[in-house]
Amino acid sequence: MRIAVMGAGGIGAYVGARLATAGEDVAFIARGKHLEAMRTAGLHIESPLGNVHLPKVNASDRPADIGPVDLVLFTVKLWDTDTAALALAPLIAPRTRVLTLQNGIDSVDLIARRVPGEQVIGGVIYVVAHIVQPGVIRSPGGVSRLVVDRRGGDAVIEGLHAASTQAPALDIELTDTIGAAIWEKFVRLSAFSAATSLMRSTCGPILGNPDSRALIRQLLDETIAVAAATGNPVRAGFADETMTFFDGLPGTARASMAEDLDHGRPLELPWLSGRVHALGIAHGVLTPSHSTAYRALSLYTNGVRKNEWSKSDV
Repeated sequence: MRIAVMGAGGIGAYVGARLATAGEDVAFIARGKHLEAMRTAGLHIESPLGNVHLPKVNASDRPADIGPVDLVLFTVKLWDTDTAALALAPLIAPRTRVLTLQNGIDSVDLIARRVPGEQVIGGVIYVVAHIVQPGVIRSPGGVSRLVVDRRGGDAVIEGLHAASTQAPALDIELTDTIGAAIWEKFVRLSAFSAATSLMRSTCGPILGNPDSRALIRQLLDETIAVAAATGNPVRAGFADETMTFFDGLPGTARASMAEDLDHGRPLELPWLSGRVHALGIAHGVLTPSHSTAYRALSLYTNGVRKNEWSKSDV
């Protein structure tokens, strides 16, 4: 199967590399120094679940160099969705499926503005992975799981599932209830992103301190209340299950939004805590923790250079 990774950052490169080791024909769409490093030195994945080095990588910043594929893994940041979706055209044939593994609850609808809706597949991913230097992706381990819309037995998605059985450290589950899976991920990620970004910490210290642990639980409870108010209730006991899930993560894990904040990059804040905040207002649900996170971090939504942190007009 021919696969293109649109947005070969931490998540995209990790999944693409795992599928490449299973024998799939994977091309990576990247840019800048990361692209240059992949072209010259290949792609490295560092993980307790198994290291990978792909010495020769098909990588480009031009989708036209790759041409039509069976599957696009769409893993760009949410703020870059429309631009990236517009660029997909050279990759798309009638058979092509675009599997979005983006965060939030809006990805499928956003991509379907630029790609026929029947070709866009919803999915969620539970992997922590970041670019630590150009061409090098590091994951602290823990869960390495995708949940993907079965779409009635779609042949391309079934092919992806079959490929994953040969891919080390990559578990793909097909589901007939992708909407519920997307909302569950949204509940978890909105809380995890807000907590690790706002407190500038990895999850170990947050979960180990009673007050900060209470805050991440409050963030969960608020999004669960919003989900119910919008007609997307999560199952009973999900908050407790999620706290157990967080406890099972490596203590060094933090959300990609926290990584982006630390490096002065744009944030997915409007689609995470910002979305909870807006839905709370629309449906009469109080979301004080998410509203605080959204308002406190909104100064950095568009990114900020590190040397700007200390500037003052006073």
